[in-house]
Amino acid sequence: MHSRPPVHLALDPQRIDVWCTFLADIDAAGLWRHYAALLDEAERRRGRALRRPADRRRHVAARALVRTVLSRYRSSAPQDWRFIADAHGRPQLSPEHQWPELQFNIAHTAGVVVLAVTAGAAVGVDVETPRRRTDTVALERYFAPTERAALEALPAAARRRRFFELWTLKEAYLKARGLGLRLPLAGFAFDFCAPARVQLQVTDACADTPQRWALAQLCLRGRYLLALCAERRTPQPLALASYETVPLGEAQSKKAQVLRALGFETLATQSILAI
Repeated sequence: MHSRPPVHLALDPQRIDVWCTFLADIDAAGLWRHYAALLDEAERRRGRALRRPADRRRHVAARALVRTVLSRYRSSAPQDWRFIADAHGRPQLSPEHQWPELQFNIAHTAGVVVLAVTAGAAVGVDVETPRRRTDTVALERYFAPTERAALEALPAAARRRRFFELWTLKEAYLKARGLGLRLPLAGFAFDFCAPARVQLQVTDACADTPQRWALAQLCLRGRYLLALCAERRTPQPLALASYETVPLGEAQSKKAQVLRALGFETLATQSILAI
């Protein structure tokens, strides 16, 4: 089960690969017991420090997902990867691996973990379920004025989902910038200007240009909202490939439901992958 997997994919600066693993699929595959051997002691220690069993499960799934997915791009066994934390506490590869072009970002919510992978460009990903218990109205005050106005114009039934559509995009942008909440949430805004389209607007406080970023929002399994923000190095649109996988199990390309996008071309399709 822990043998070195073959390398299937190459990193591509013009393609973003999004990998999704659903905890219910891990349950069905019965693979949880194999993941402890993949994690290093620091990862296991962080998992034990989490009080809620659901948080511990997501932590283990996230670490197993990162390790097995990276082994699809480079011939290293999943348990051999070593990680350090960057200045913001996010995991990155230890210098011993010498893979400077790799960029990845992780997000999770109840029931799913997602990982975005690319080469040489900043990337941020976020995932949420609109069913999550959150006081969305209280949080709206942190949004840009145009976003608050758009929310207030919606009926209550649509307002909650729109909040999470905006929130995931804002989280993905913050993560791609690598500055966290040092960027004010009101300093940038997303506008759903037309069906299946999204635009980014920034103020001087962000020290940025909207043209720098490609944006996409997907719906996973009709339930989860996934937002992606990826840096564009050329004027050409980026490709987007999406996969569903179970760590140490099968992986399959999936043509995800795209709700809105900017700067991405039609989703790439890949063959079925399996370890």
